[in-house]
Amino acid sequence: MEANVARAERSLALLTTTFLANTESVKANIALVLETILSQNLFTYMGATEVSADTAKRYSSAIHKWLARINSLATGKTSESRMAGVLLIKHTAQQSPQLFAENVGKWTTVLVGVLGKAEITPVVEAVLQTLLAFVDAVRDIPMLHREIVSAQVPRINQAILALADKNPDLTGPVLQMLEHMATWFPKLFRPSIDKTAALCLRLLDGSASRASAELCAQAAQCLAALSLAGGRVASEERWFEYVQQAVGTIQQCIDRIMCAETGDSVQSAFALPELADNFVVAIPQAADRISAMADVLVALLTQPTAEDVGVPVDAILGAASRLALVPVRAASSKMARAELDVVPVLAPQIQRASVRIMAALAISLGSLMHPYLSAVARAATAIGTQQISSAATRVALHNLLQLYIERYAYGFVVHLPYDLIITAVGEICVYQRSQAPPPTLEIVPSKKRSGSGKARGASALSDETAPVAHLRWDDTTLAAQAMVLALLLHTPTMLTSALRTQIDSQVLTLLMLYAIGGIETPFATRESDVPYKVQLLRCLEASLLSPDPWQRAIVPHAVAVFNASQNDPSPRVRAASAAALVAIDPIIHSRLPAQLREPDTEENISEEKQVARMVAASDDSVSIEAVLA
Repeated sequence: MEANVARAERSLALLTTTFLANTESVKANIALVLETILSQNLFTYMGATEVSADTAKRYSSAIHKWLARINSLATGKTSESRMAGVLLIKHTAQQSPQLFAENVGKWTTVLVGVLGKAEITPVVEAVLQTLLAFVDAVRDIPMLHREIVSAQVPRINQAILALADKNPDLTGPVLQMLEHMATWFPKLFRPSIDKTAALCLRLLDGSASRASAELCAQAAQCLAALSLAGGRVASEERWFEYVQQAVGTIQQCIDRIMCAETGDSVQSAFALPELADNFVVAIPQAADRISAMADVLVALLTQPTAEDVGVPVDAILGAASRLALVPVRAASSKMARAELDVVPVLAPQIQRASVRIMAALAISLGSLMHPYLSAVARAATAIGTQQISSAATRVALHNLLQLYIERYAYGFVVHLPYDLIITAVGEICVYQRSQAPPPTLEIVPSKKRSGSGKARGASALSDETAPVAHLRWDDTTLAAQAMVLALLLHTPTMLTSALRTQIDSQVLTLLMLYAIGGIETPFATRESDVPYKVQLLRCLEASLLSPDPWQRAIVPHAVAVFNASQNDPSPRVRAASAAALVAIDPIIHSRLPAQLREPDTEENISEEKQVARMVAASDDSVSIEAVLA
């Protein structure tokens, strides 16, 4: 310990006096300094008792000089110095809880002061990350609540809100910081609720949905976090108000797209700018606003709340169903308006917003969604039967159906049209086969002649002309496989015998073609096919564990496929095949059915040993009943 503390003291003195001596040294050596303090743990010996007084004094002096130097860098004249000071403060605090507790008040004041100055974006981002780490750590230290939380958090909130107006590039980090502040300190955040809500709504008016989807999602999460802060109204009332306003905004946008007047059913909506008069601008903007409001509903429904809240399921599901039917009503409308011709272009975006809302309802409400499963099935059917559908929409629909099948099983599948299931099964088949050219008859001269006097011929069919199956693996295929797997695991009896036979034949065909190398995929390496092979193996395993009474005997073929997959180069495929072989082992060895036995207790084991000793000591046979009696 003595040697380690002395080494740390010398390293700190060297870093402080040499590598951080001036601005040029800091700019050239900051990476080396950070790597040194991270790799050598120079601040972990604070308060060590197994060292001499002289060594401890010199170590404390080195740390004091180090703290003075990094504080000076954080308030330096150049951006490079301030960046280095912020990074060194952050890593020093992370290494030593004692130094953090002693200096967090001063460091927080310095960092908040940096936010109030004109600074470059990287420095401000580093300051925000450091402040977030400090505030997160202070939450678990009650003795620092008065010094840091009560005194500094309101100042931090004001400084952060001012940053969003000064530098639009910092909107993402600012929203992240505001979301955490509203969640961690709701009472202290109440004075900043209105300004934060206005900042979020500026991003949720549809202008940022297409250009920056991540930024729009952050704004939705931040707006959902504001519902926890309360304020003039209770938190549950604010949450319910936000939900109603999001649903009302969606209804207004649908009315604008369908060229209809907003009815009395729309009671409240967010105070957003009016849509443009020109439909070429207004309708895409309305679709983007719908996507933004879908993000808001998803964030509100998935946000944990301290109090019970009343969820207006009818209103939310009604908006989602209406979104799913927008392309149908636009196509069947008798109005000869040019606005309706724009709807098919935006149909995938509108349908995906509907899917996200229905998925959030299932995640947040759980078993409370049982009375509404038929409405969800009708909305999913409206999306699945569209003539205009994108690959992203099909992926979202398959994922939605998989979610509801896994959560509600037969309660949902009974309402689902069989055409959607057949469509999902058709997504995992071989799309096309390259037809081999007809074999050419090659006449080979031979000295021997047949009885009729004609020359014998030999047909030569080269390997290059052999038929090869071509597949287009994509996200749609993987999502369809996941949906079929959910059906086999949770609702196997809902599938007809013909459809089960089709699933088994397609899965076995694909896996056997993989085994013999008969599939050519558009990817350069076989590693990209691993998720699809794993999903196919799991589908085959699920089909064997839930067999159909009229199912053909596929066990021998399945065992051959699983054994062949044991030699696959991918460890994920080998693990999936090994797990499948273990699962179907009772099916293979029908004479030795699996039996689940509880282990013997110590009392039974001791009695059995006693009986064995008595039998060995006696000439006559002793019955177990007599011994136990």
